Amino acid sequence: MNEQQKCRTESPSLFSYLPDELIPAILVRLPVRSLLRFKSVCKSWHSLISDPKFGKSHYDLAAAPTHRCLTKGNDSEIESIDVDAASLHNSESCVVKLKFPLPPPRIRYWVHGPNLPSDVEFVGSCRGFVLVAYPQGDVFVWNPSTGEQRRIADDLDEMIDLYPIGFGYDRSADDYLLVLMQVIHLNFYDSYPDEVANVHTIIRLFSMKTNSWFDQEGTYAQYVDMGSADLKIAAFLNDALHWLVTSYETKLHVIIAFHLVQRNLTEIPLPQVLVTELKKKFWYSLRVIGECLSLCYPGYPGIKDSTAEIWMMKDYKVQTSWTKLFVFSTCNLPRNAIHPICFTKHGELFCSYGSGGLMIADDKGWHLLDESTKWPEPHMVFDEDRECMLPYGLYRESLLSLPNDFQQENEDDQLMISLVETSEDDK
Repeated sequence: MNEQQKCRTESPSLFSYLPDELIPAILVRLPVRSLLRFKSVCKSWHSLISDPKFGKSHYDLAAAPTHRCLTKGNDSEIESIDVDAASLHNSESCVVKLKFPLPPPRIRYWVHGPNLPSDVEFVGSCRGFVLVAYPQGDVFVWNPSTGEQRRIADDLDEMIDLYPIGFGYDRSADDYLLVLMQVIHLNFYDSYPDEVANVHTIIRLFSMKTNSWFDQEGTYAQYVDMGSADLKIAAFLNDALHWLVTSYETKLHVIIAFHLVQRNLTEIPLPQVLVTELKKKFWYSLRVIGECLSLCYPGYPGIKDSTAEIWMMKDYKVQTSWTKLFVFSTCNLPRNAIHPICFTKHGELFCSYGSGGLMIADDKGWHLLDESTKWPEPHMVFDEDRECMLPYGLYRESLLSLPNDFQQENEDDQLMISLVETSEDDK
């Protein structure tokens, strides 16, 4: 009796009359969390569900993808919330406790003793993977669904603080890329205005497939970063990473898009009504909401009648398609500010407020999911440079695995060394 037949024999009520080739066709359409449980049914199912090819097929064919939001818990715990759950108003029933990928001991103990540092940041997400940055520069690519993780070896602490960063997928090479956009730092621009003319834009990429850095060749226009920490984090959409920056030539704020397949850098205009206001500090942040680029104004801390608003670009790269979609009063929220995350499948807007409290909003008003968060913690206080610090990460559940060509190359190299050494011993 083969393993597949044994599996069917052990579960007669479900699979006694199903052809062997039909079982993968059924499994590939089930939710990720169900499949992770089904890996323990039998060896053949474990092998099938663990196969990277099955993971890719599942991602492409999933009938109802599940999106979850990561929020920081205590110590080394993190909460993963199903934003599409019917019981979202009762958030406890849709929360799963996870463990962060742990940094090396020197980082973990140096910063906060044996516990996870509380200021870990979610830098981006793509196809089920989340880019997690720890204090002192350690960066991990992590799949919260499967637990797979990989540390990017280089010390990125200074680069992450200085430059816009993004994480996305190059489908032409089946590769996940970390991108650093080395532009003019705002403080340098303010302090040394005569010297910035010689500072050129450099695009650096880290390939998860080859485990190496390389610079993208080309001459690019000059840009200045916006100064705010969350504006350094890219929005990934349509194979491109997007940032809000300032054009050095025009002195106006603009969206830049770096296409990961075509490897070119283009500009996307802001709504015309906002372009006229760019002489002032730009308080909007860039998000992908409802599969569209969106500009989100969180509300202004300390203003009694503060309101938040969302602009959405309904037709990609078409300036006239920018539409003001929502306006919310934030006068009764901590710090008078919200940060939209995504739409739920029920048409509600899932948001973060304060230092990590969660809420949902629609045309009838808003409802807090966690009323225990009254005010930001001391280290999360909103200030001029970090007024939009975001303690959350949105991701889609997936069974995908990271490419590991460099690991195979290392194994091949080790095998060759072993064969050479054996040959020398034989002599």
